[in-house]
Amino acid sequence: MEIWDILDEKGNKTGKTMQKGEKVPTGYYHTGADIWIINSENKILIQKRSPMKRQSPNVWAMTGGSVVKGETSLQTIERETMEEMGIQLNMEEVQLINHYRTGEVWLDTYLIKQEIDLKDIIMQEDEVSEVKWATYEEIEELVKENQFLENRWEYVRDVLKNILKV
Repeated sequence: MEIWDILDEKGNKTGKTMQKGEKVPTGYYHTGADIWIINSENKILIQKRSPMKRQSPNVWAMTGGSVVKGETSLQTIERETMEEMGIQLNMEEVQLINHYRTGEVWLDTYLIKQEIDLKDIIMQEDEVSEVKWATYEEIEELVKENQFLENRWEYVRDVLKNILKV
């Protein structure tokens, strides 16, 4: 069972913890981390969430997850990417592009430019049902169709647009 640190409204650890699946106490938060992987064709690696997921099943998203107690957000993206897709990130190339609060989560958002062959991906079935490279425009269309995690895209849309020069 994952244990998460409970944060205050400014993102500071309170010294209290909770288990994954418990309701976050009102007025408090936990930490999450996302990674946006971009290849040399300026396409973004996205994954379709498993139909077994409790939240947002069968919706496209970036890779990410909750930071467990004793872990940094960088360690989280490295762990989640390996667990969900069997991909080893080149952590020296990872850059923080955003830090914000959404819902009950303080989220660190990272970007990496890395080549990944889709046939090398090993999907964790209870997390991921499909992966693909998508253009910025394709993700915009998925958002319009309510098929992408909008509460993540809205916070990186402009940053990625600038990076990808679209």
